[in-house]
Amino acid sequence: MTDLSSRLYSVDTSALIDGLERYYPEENFPGLWDQVEVLVSGGRFFCSEEVWEEARVHAAPVKAWCEKVGSAALVKPTDLIVVREVQQILQEYPLLVKNQKNKNRADPFVIAVAKITGATVVTGEGSDGTENRPKIPYICKLMGIPCVRFLDVVRLEGWKFR
Repeated sequence: MTDLSSRLYSVDTSALIDGLERYYPEENFPGLWDQVEVLVSGGRFFCSEEVWEEARVHAAPVKAWCEKVGSAALVKPTDLIVVREVQQILQEYPLLVKNQKNKNRADPFVIAVAKITGATVVTGEGSDGTENRPKIPYICKLMGIPCVRFLDVVRLEGWKFR
């Protein structure tokens, strides 16, 4: 089992939407978001530049939280290593973004950042997905990259709230 102090998380926009808008709004769960921000400041909870850009044009709670924590702490830059990994992912799994009309364009970056850093992917997508309609969890499974939902981060970190 991974030491809690070293577990890393590469977060997808859908996980932030689940966390901040659907299930655990910051105004109702401030302690949860304080803990997430500790992970962010410790360099353990991060996103790709592409997720950052998606999140900042989303609804107010996600945009506000991203701007509060700031890109310097949250974003892993898209450097040449990330670009090459994305190219490999898309070469092997081109349907991950094909015909998506700009939807899910950040998905290969989420996976690439996780692979490069040894992180667990955090997504709001379910475990469904097929060869013809791949989703993040499906590709992660094929690539051997751990993939969880937002609530699983709470469990993995052993957080308890009263």
